[in-house]
Amino acid sequence: MRIYLFITALCLFLCAGAAAADNAVSLPEEKVTADAEREEKLLLSPGTVTVIKPQEMKGEQKNLPELLKQVPGLHVIETKGRGAYTTASVRGSSSSQVAVYVDGVLMNLGSEPAVDLSTIPVENVERIEVYRGYIPARFGGASMGGVINIVTVKPKKAGCSAAAGVGSFGRLTGGLTYHSPLGEGAFMGSVNFDRTDGDFEYWNDNNTPYTPDDDYKAKRQNSGYKNSNLLLKWNGDKWKIEGGWKRNDRELPYSAPGADKFDSVPGAAQVTDQWNAIVMRQDRLGDLDYGLRLEYLHQTKDYDDPENKIGGWGEQHNRYETKRFGAAVDGSLPLGDSHLVEFLWNYYNEELHTMGDVVKKFGGRERHTRNSWNGQIQDTISLNKAGDLWFTPIVRWNAAEGVTEFSWGAALTKKFYRGWTLKLTGGTYNRAPNLYELYGDGAFIVPNRELEWEDGTQYDAGVSWEGEISKAQVRAELTYFYRKSNNLIDYLMVNPRYAQYVNIGEAKISGVELEATVKRDKWDIYLSATWMNPKNKTPGYMYDDPLPNRPEFEGLLRVSRKIFKDDRAKLFAELHHIGKNYYDMQGEVGWDDLTTLGLGVHWQIRDGLKLVFGVDDVFNSGPDVMIFAVGNGPERVLWYPIQGRTFYAALLWTF
Repeated sequence: MRIYLFITALCLFLCAGAAAADNAVSLPEEKVTADAEREEKLLLSPGTVTVIKPQEMKGEQKNLPELLKQVPGLHVIETKGRGAYTTASVRGSSSSQVAVYVDGVLMNLGSEPAVDLSTIPVENVERIEVYRGYIPARFGGASMGGVINIVTVKPKKAGCSAAAGVGSFGRLTGGLTYHSPLGEGAFMGSVNFDRTDGDFEYWNDNNTPYTPDDDYKAKRQNSGYKNSNLLLKWNGDKWKIEGGWKRNDRELPYSAPGADKFDSVPGAAQVTDQWNAIVMRQDRLGDLDYGLRLEYLHQTKDYDDPENKIGGWGEQHNRYETKRFGAAVDGSLPLGDSHLVEFLWNYYNEELHTMGDVVKKFGGRERHTRNSWNGQIQDTISLNKAGDLWFTPIVRWNAAEGVTEFSWGAALTKKFYRGWTLKLTGGTYNRAPNLYELYGDGAFIVPNRELEWEDGTQYDAGVSWEGEISKAQVRAELTYFYRKSNNLIDYLMVNPRYAQYVNIGEAKISGVELEATVKRDKWDIYLSATWMNPKNKTPGYMYDDPLPNRPEFEGLLRVSRKIFKDDRAKLFAELHHIGKNYYDMQGEVGWDDLTTLGLGVHWQIRDGLKLVFGVDDVFNSGPDVMIFAVGNGPERVLWYPIQGRTFYAALLWTF
């Protein structure tokens, strides 16, 4: 009923705008800017979008998941602690519903349940865009969860920059970037690394809260990681060539109860190597701006458990190899003064090869192949002479393994006087089960070849204001969102050893997002907050129980102030809160809320030389977070404890 009311209101609003329209209408200013400004203006969306500038926080040793924690409506899911497998949920979506792009390359692979955000480097990222609700046509598919779009810096004039950092628990970071003119364009080369032991201290109660005699002070073991990456880019007027490599060498920790003792043995290890290459051409044919793109991605993932300790079932050595080729055509074409049509078509061919003990023991398939494509058309329509009312419909076709599904979306944007803007968006989505969900991973996930496509509807209504209060520049946006999923794909435990992806049924999620920035003199304030009500709505199956990994409340407040002569230093404080969160779908097992405070300083020692130092989780709250089980005794240690107070320092040098 809600979606029909929304569509009715949308149509009435559209008719009112159309009735007042004049022949002399115009597109939004953002859609007709010169090419030199166009890229930045494309950050705008008829829906909700948040933009993060990592360079402003460079030196604070924030990885991609930590940067994303400031986005309203987005929850970061760290399954086994910092640096471990990490995904994102947007507005209560599953992680598989969130599409992640890096310089136009889709990071979601059919061989993975979702994108592991902890493996994506951010040292040379210019901006991170997070789209929620309405997804613009330049992103393929119908991503109900949203889109995380990562854009790396462009090559520029000749110069170098270097960075080195240290931190608690054996943290070491470093990197070197080189820019130079080359031919008719510019070249950039960058190499970076990040490593840590992750061996913080916590109190281990052995999961036996009634018997304190066996409790002990433990040091977290097998939580280290090593990340390395290389990025090469060349940009010309029309051509762009890019290649990259990244390696993630990760230890797989035991769950805390009964582990992390002086005689604990090393755990399993997982090493992931990924290579990718892109060739792009952008050009103009009359009024048509178009782009052509070819891309290739190759990933190998090796699992090694020489002691056979993690599973204890003999799956000691396994290798997963993925190869994906992609091609895309996109463009935009203004039609008269009142239409801007944008389109995208892309194609992917992906192969997955599985080798090792799992395939031999369980008789799994050694080779999987998938062909898929997406096509979509979007039109931005100006509805009145004043140029402050726009309607943006989009239609999509998504195909995988011979099945094609249709979805649509629409957005209405109205600018009012005195800085007010109203946004309404709505539409449908669909998603095909990927190779991982259909065929399992051979170690933990059991195949389910009967999975159906999931689909759903979503809408949101938002109001924003931008203006001045007491000499402070303020921008604030408040958005209500609602979504319903059908045939939702999620995993269920088959027994204590195995899980399987199934169509669990229906889910409904509603919530409110708030995002605000305040700038006055030397002060900068950023606030984000989310309230969400995620519920399973499957008749006869956990009806009205909460969905896991979707906290009801989450928020972040960051305050900074420039100090010293010429504003050569900046103090900052960051407060982050995550409310009570559930592990299971019955709302019986979860972890308590967590509030952390971080403090730090950026100090420009001289031109080209900056020092950054600070501390995260000042009050060491992380290790004190406990797990609860409704009706099953007192709280106890988390399965995978959270790292606490962390000191860091970094030196940034540009020359």
